[in-house]
Amino acid sequence: MGRAYVVKSRLGYALDAAGLAVGSASTTDPDELEAIMLAYFNANYPVHEIGVPATPEMTIEDSEIHLSATAEVETTLMNIVGIHYMNVAASSVIVRETKGLEVVLVLDNTGSMGTTKMNSLKAASHTFLDILFGSDDENDLLLVGVVPFTDVVNVGTGFGYLASGFRSSDYNPFTWSGCVMARGSGWDQTDEPPSNNARKWTAYLWPDDGNNNWKGKKTDKDATPNRYCPVELLPLTSDKSDIEDKIDEMYSDGNTHINVGLVWGWRVISPTAPFTEGHPYDDEEFNKAIVLMTDGENVMSSSVYTAYAYLSAGNLGTTNSSTAVNQLNTRTTTVCNNIKAQGIIIYTITFQVSSNSVRNLMRGCATEPDNYFDSPSDSELASAFRAIGKELSNLRIGR
Repeated sequence: MGRAYVVKSRLGYALDAAGLAVGSASTTDPDELEAIMLAYFNANYPVHEIGVPATPEMTIEDSEIHLSATAEVETTLMNIVGIHYMNVAASSVIVRETKGLEVVLVLDNTGSMGTTKMNSLKAASHTFLDILFGSDDENDLLLVGVVPFTDVVNVGTGFGYLASGFRSSDYNPFTWSGCVMARGSGWDQTDEPPSNNARKWTAYLWPDDGNNNWKGKKTDKDATPNRYCPVELLPLTSDKSDIEDKIDEMYSDGNTHINVGLVWGWRVISPTAPFTEGHPYDDEEFNKAIVLMTDGENVMSSSVYTAYAYLSAGNLGTTNSSTAVNQLNTRTTTVCNNIKAQGIIIYTITFQVSSNSVRNLMRGCATEPDNYFDSPSDSELASAFRAIGKELSNLRIGR
């Protein structure tokens, strides 16, 4: 009987180890889960131990993993009376406690992405979503937002009330696409809600001038007051098809203001207005993460109107181009630090970036050094999104 109790204990331990491994796996493929279960069971109940076990059995029902196995134990004294073997059974139930997860993809849509790189980004993003959602088309515990950025961000025309002094007549013969300017007085680096006019945004309107002569034109995409305005961002949603559609809408155009894209990613995941889909920062049942991807460095040229207007306006505290870029980099770092201070996990990806300063900027922005991925090729970009997707999937599973 003592030998039987030893076998039962070892059998139960091996089943627990196998169940925990399955419970924390990011895959939902039955064959892969079966392989994980067998590998951990065999590692924790080697064949040379007392008692020869049968193959363990596993069933998964919703959030519960049920495992069972039997082992045949040779008897010693009982062998004298003709009882040569005893069967010992053990079982285990592992409950997968799934936490909620909010993720915002902040994706570079600038002109340098071009068609080829943009297609690679879309493919990698779809792979990322497939890993997170698994076989689900919708999951109330998984919310994903998308913020395409250039040197401005499109919040959507439904947020016109946030734009102080907005006049639709200023855009004739066009209509406002939904892009906004950066807020002044340091409000471009926070998720503070628009409580008064000082904290509101100004609607983006590229002046009709020699750099963009758009008045009287109706069809030229390069001559419009909305020039370089990307597709509208997507607030947090649990509907996978809506997220996929938004990714497919993206196109490349415009210059780069990483900090502008990142701060709007923060506002999308923030519990405060203008987007209120995010759970409170102190909600222990939900984790928050931002995935920031860029293919270039911040740019501020004299001929491009951006979220900070023209360089000559001095809204970055200077009219010198290189000094303005330094200011954009500094503000990027500030936004990164402010986001991390709220407990939001940041992953950063550089895609075919040759600049060491940009790589260092993104490495420093990530929550940890291992959360930064440099991707010199399409395949490495896909691998980066795949690795982040698996990490975030594991984050949702409580043992």
